[in-house]
Amino acid sequence: MSQLAQTHEHAHIPDIKLGPKAASVERTAGVVGGLGLLVCLAGYFSSPAEFFQSYLFAFLYWAGFGIGGLGVLLLNNVVGGKWGATARKFLIAQMRTLPFIAVMFLPLLLGLKYLYPWMHPDLVAANEYLHHKEPYLNLPFFLVRQVIYFAFWILVGMRINKMYNQQDSTGDFFLREKIRAFSAPMLLAFVCVTTFAAIDWVLSADAQYYSTVYGGILLIGAVLQTFALTNMTIILSSQGDRFGGRINSKILHDLGNLMFAFTIFWTYLNAAQLIITWPANLPQEITWYLDRTAGYWKVLAVVVVLSMFLIPFLSLLSQNRKRDPRRLIKVCVWLLIAKALDLYWFVLPTFRSKSPDSLLGTSNHFVVYWTDFAAFFGLGGIWVFLFIKQLRSSPLLPLRDERVQEPMPQEVLA
Repeated sequence: MSQLAQTHEHAHIPDIKLGPKAASVERTAGVVGGLGLLVCLAGYFSSPAEFFQSYLFAFLYWAGFGIGGLGVLLLNNVVGGKWGATARKFLIAQMRTLPFIAVMFLPLLLGLKYLYPWMHPDLVAANEYLHHKEPYLNLPFFLVRQVIYFAFWILVGMRINKMYNQQDSTGDFFLREKIRAFSAPMLLAFVCVTTFAAIDWVLSADAQYYSTVYGGILLIGAVLQTFALTNMTIILSSQGDRFGGRINSKILHDLGNLMFAFTIFWTYLNAAQLIITWPANLPQEITWYLDRTAGYWKVLAVVVVLSMFLIPFLSLLSQNRKRDPRRLIKVCVWLLIAKALDLYWFVLPTFRSKSPDSLLGTSNHFVVYWTDFAAFFGLGGIWVFLFIKQLRSSPLLPLRDERVQEPMPQEVLA
């Protein structure tokens, strides 16, 4: 018998799906999301400017999981690793929410004038920076780019999902090489497309700031939160050794190392941007940091540094913590909360500071609006509902991929 045939023969993986507890969480998330969106409607009619600021923040956070899921799948297809085969179904479930994320984006089109100063001809005429950017930052070209972004993400995701389904059905070993050949150029294109999307959605709301790593910071942050959610759901779904030892301390250690690596990468990009901007002290650049270190924004900045870097970094240094599901899941939950705080600090001071660059600001100091919570839990509830629904619709492990970890009953996760 050939080695390839032996590989296929041993790769008998049980068809395990999520149970009734997940269905209960799914229904609860749907109810919370529906109620949150109803409250959002009240915010839209009562305070549209505040509502769209909140909606942009919530959209960026929850869209990060779908976009990040696609990015991590492409990354694993290129570099390989057993961790990717084990985590695949959890990443696919996130990726398959991309059509919903496209629908989530549509309400933002109604609020462009509340978010982006380049939508106002009078401001463009009066501001030399906006006038310089006008050939790129204009409504027709902006809309074309959005169509390109979402078409790319959704079509690439559909193609990868189709090839994964073929592999599950046929067990064709050579599909791995086909998937890798497709994913390599798509990964490069994905980084470029997602970087431009980040610039359009967030950076263009600032009248004059620019940074070459701005899109990278948001992209790596999305990948980090994707790993945190993936690890958390893997741990929760594997309780009681539902996978027969296939999800064990070795797999968790690999996934924990990836969270550790992207924590450092996120920190590096943020530090690089700060080191370049702060000493240069150019008026069109330094204001971005001054806005985010004024008043209570400075307190939040310290919290972000501690919660996004120092605490995760020290926690994930420990090999034992990365191998222990009860301890690792605490780090995952911590990072998911920290990423929301980071995004809040990263995005909203543009609209809530006394800076002259805050051309469409609604406040000259740190403030939390009730619409921040309504939009976050409204979009979040619906997204979690769809994520769990996708996760429940298929087996939790690839059925015919020999890279799925062989059973290690001596290291069962309790």
